Amino acid sequence: MITLQLNQSYTCDAQHAPSISPILMKAAKDCLNEGMFHFYDGCLRRCITDTVILPLSHYQDLEELVYGKIFPVIVMFAIVSNMTVAVVLSKKHMITSTNLVLKYMAVAELLVGLIPLPWTLFFFTMKHYEHNEDLELWWCYLNKYSMDALPPIFHNIAMWLTVLLAAQRYVSISYPMYSRSICNLRNVRIATLVITAVSFGCGLPKSFDYYLDVVDSWVLSGFFPDFRYTRACTSKATPFLLFVGPTLFYNIYFWTRTIFFITLPSILLVILNILLIRQLRLAELRKIRLLKEKRSEEAARQRDINSTSYMLVFIVSLFLIVNLPQAAFMGVLCVCETFHIRVALLDGIFPAVFLLSSNMLVMATYPINFGIYCFMSSSFRQTFEDIFVPTWFIHFRNAMQTERTATRSVMEERNEATEHLMLSDVPSARYYAKRASVY
Repeated sequence: MITLQLNQSYTCDAQHAPSISPILMKAAKDCLNEGMFHFYDGCLRRCITDTVILPLSHYQDLEELVYGKIFPVIVMFAIVSNMTVAVVLSKKHMITSTNLVLKYMAVAELLVGLIPLPWTLFFFTMKHYEHNEDLELWWCYLNKYSMDALPPIFHNIAMWLTVLLAAQRYVSISYPMYSRSICNLRNVRIATLVITAVSFGCGLPKSFDYYLDVVDSWVLSGFFPDFRYTRACTSKATPFLLFVGPTLFYNIYFWTRTIFFITLPSILLVILNILLIRQLRLAELRKIRLLKEKRSEEAARQRDINSTSYMLVFIVSLFLIVNLPQAAFMGVLCVCETFHIRVALLDGIFPAVFLLSSNMLVMATYPINFGIYCFMSSSFRQTFEDIFVPTWFIHFRNAMQTERTATRSVMEERNEATEHLMLSDVPSARYYAKRASVY
């Protein structure tokens, strides 16, 4: 509530609007005409300059459905699957250069979903969007950091770790003599540190572009044709942003993200995936040749190598399927924003729907990766069982398998005995066959 002393005292709050006189309306419209990022505070009777009102939700019904209902379920599956992968691959006998990259990828992907979860649960699932009158400043900061500033950093890390994974595997199967020195654990850790440092260096400036406040007043802005009571977050440029220049800063930030963290890694992944598939075909021919030469041990070793490579090809392909459309969209968006190209499709609800769908698909691939590990890696399955499956269940399952094997053996022996009897006593066999045909 604001009490102002002009010619007389009056109360200005949610229930009491300011007196809207022609003079006030003219002052408000003059304020809006002065700059794009201005609004007029009717209670203070003052033009608020270079400050933007930030709605916490743009398409409330759509975002409530996606972020409030679908997203928490997908993230819970992603958290469980990625934590499981990280735990399994952390076991001493599972530590290899490939598994180390897969573990770091699981951690990065885990954080991509985990960081936005507190905000989506609080604002959408718990329906705090229906209680804007309770809005506090910390809501604004939680929304900024959990939805805008931090998740892209960890997604960028996951992108380049996927490139590292594919490149490392290609070197391992194409140049096995050099892979031990190039693709060792130390080099993997160094490469991961470099990727993380560069991703944070390019992403963190977005955390310092503007500071936040809360407006609680009757305002006239570009969003509303008349004065409306508003309790909302507002943003104002920081000295850092003003020093660099908003246009230059956002062009550098979004073009860097689009080129170096979306488009370039996607192109590299396509190339590496094609090379991996080609090398796998050659490896399959080598395995067939080894089997023909009766070099069974080498053939078995080649089969294990091929199995791991196929698993990684599936993971990289799945990653590309969900990220390539996002790369194309971000590229088009950057071109349109930089060169002021008007595209009708980008003015409506399409960008919001596309990004929401794309983000959900990215999150949904994380549990699928866990399924790929379990399906294609016997060592992963065995380690997972050792850690998470109760001993009594393993004993029970082994006993059931032993019993089924014994039963199958007995049945096979009986069938062999019956066949032997039928062959040794042909007339008797014909007699029983005729009797059976009667019924």
